[in-house]
Amino acid sequence: MTGPVIAKVFESIVTVVCEQELQTDDLHFGFKKNMGCTDAIFLCRSTIDHFTERGSNVCAASLHISKAFDKVNHFKLFHSLITAGMPLCLIVLLENWYDKLFVAVRWNGSFSYWFVL
Repeated sequence: MTGPVIAKVFESIVTVVCEQELQTDDLHFGFKKNMGCTDAIFLCRSTIDHFTERGSNVCAASLHISKAFDKVNHFKLFHSLITAGMPLCLIVLLENWYDKLFVAVRWNGSFSYWFVL
């Protein structure tokens, strides 16, 4: 299982090297140091409390997108990154990384053949 370890090391290095380019909105809680689900829940609860205490109705919607990454069109993603001004060297690095991903499915202690992700 060295693949996931290598991927984590790679992602950590890219995160450190490209920290300036990878800045996100303050209201984005995922994959940030010292931020997480509890912060998002606190903000949501505080917002609901603010409006209900003032007599307003609050409507909320939820979207479960855990499988969305599997359906991402990488060409469009890389095009969006170029449009957003990401450094070309980072985009080429990511493109090569994702272009060479091979996976196997483990089920009941057995592995499938390797295939391109």
